[in-house]
Amino acid sequence: MKAKNLEFIYPLTVYFDGACKLCASEIDNIAARDIGQRLVLVDCNTPSFDYAALGTNRDAMLNEIHARATDGTWLRGVDVFIAMYQAVDLGVVANALAHPIVKPLAMRFYPWLVRNRYYLSQLGLHEVLGLFAHTARRKEASQLLRKRAESANVNSAACRNGTCQRAAEL
Repeated sequence: MKAKNLEFIYPLTVYFDGACKLCASEIDNIAARDIGQRLVLVDCNTPSFDYAALGTNRDAMLNEIHARATDGTWLRGVDVFIAMYQAVDLGVVANALAHPIVKPLAMRFYPWLVRNRYYLSQLGLHEVLGLFAHTARRKEASQLLRKRAESANVNSAACRNGTCQRAAEL
């Protein structure tokens, strides 16, 4: 059974705890995949962050991940992760989390994860997420190099044919 595709309005501003290595690693993973720049990622655990401007307080923001769509709609908890994964074309993960059987379980597990995130970071779990971000960046770099090589090949072939100018204009 496939979960229904939830619709979110992007760009989506995601507020996360940058002091938590686990949180920061997952956000780094998401940022590495956000080629379409559909997310604005904001560390809300800084001295200068203005909670009052959002009509909330520090404890509320740091005890559950929050996101706000451009239309003012707020998302919290598991729904933020679903929206982020959809935004970065990880629909399989988003659909798995949104599944009618999985989502209630994830919603029950998430508060435990939040309470224990600093301990889990000490265990090194954040390093696993760091590997995902590294893999995403390598893939993006590889695609960029391939595009540059293809462009160079087009230009080289065009130059051999005496049409360098035309290829450069493409």
